[in-house]
Amino acid sequence: MRGIPLERFPVCRSDDVYEFTAKLNSVYYPADVVAQGGSRFPRVSVLHAVHKPDYTIGYLRLGGGVVVTPEQEHTTYHVNFHVSGSAMALCGEQEVAVRPGWASVHSAGQPHVLKVTPGSELIALKLSRELVEGELSALLGRQVIDPVRLAASFAFQSTAGRSWISLARMLITELNHPGLLDNELIQRQYVRTLVAGLLTAQPHNYSEALRDGHRSLRPRTLRRAQEHVHANFTAPLTVTDLAVAAGCSVRRIQETFSEHLNTSPMTYLRNVRLDHVHRMLAEGCGTVTDVALECGFTHMGRFSAAYKQRFGELPSRTFAG
Repeated sequence: MRGIPLERFPVCRSDDVYEFTAKLNSVYYPADVVAQGGSRFPRVSVLHAVHKPDYTIGYLRLGGGVVVTPEQEHTTYHVNFHVSGSAMALCGEQEVAVRPGWASVHSAGQPHVLKVTPGSELIALKLSRELVEGELSALLGRQVIDPVRLAASFAFQSTAGRSWISLARMLITELNHPGLLDNELIQRQYVRTLVAGLLTAQPHNYSEALRDGHRSLRPRTLRRAQEHVHANFTAPLTVTDLAVAAGCSVRRIQETFSEHLNTSPMTYLRNVRLDHVHRMLAEGCGTVTDVALECGFTHMGRFSAAYKQRFGELPSRTFAG
């Protein structure tokens, strides 16, 4: 990467630890930042970032040694790779050195700590769970039910690893200049490609299904039911409505969802609604109650419990964030 990465997107330039922490938290996640030497960095620290509701692409240059300890949360994935210097990441119980040719990967819900040596430069990607699971579902041809658990250490020596880091560096280089990637739709397509590449290059609990080319061919009844859900999720749908839209019996549509998606029609509908609520709250599209009602939820207590189960936090936390 030539020049200073993401120079067009400055967020913070400061030697004050508290100011830097506040700016870091504004584009990533609530985290505690402890610096060597107290409240001031020996040199100015720099943060540049492209920040969107479901991803952040950031460049950090630390003016001193720091330990970053994020709050444990269940909604985002992180990839940290080296520009210069070094860092040590604790991903769950595994230590990973962030150095030339290696990156650390943190899965949603996994405790992690990042220890960075003075003067180091890193690229830090934050990817929403919705984005990661959506791309994996597209690759598999079926909805992802269990959380994706990516291996913590990402090596760039393999053919797939070299391709992924080349794509990531190309994206960051192109973002440095005005051009097509200023269009948010085009930029998002590149980020989605990066996520799909990560899921292909890095081992995880769905890798075997991807390697085996497992693409569960959806019967026409299932496709019709899914299309009806995505087009009408705000309406008070019942399993009978989905069976009618699919052109089959209630029993058959229940069996089809169970066989191909390992879930029930109503759980699938609920998850579609929850994903839309999560995106709207992250984008500040309304209050929790207004957004929940707009997306088809009528019982706020059951809605809050289901939301916390899926995203690891109450909807009020997403809204406040």
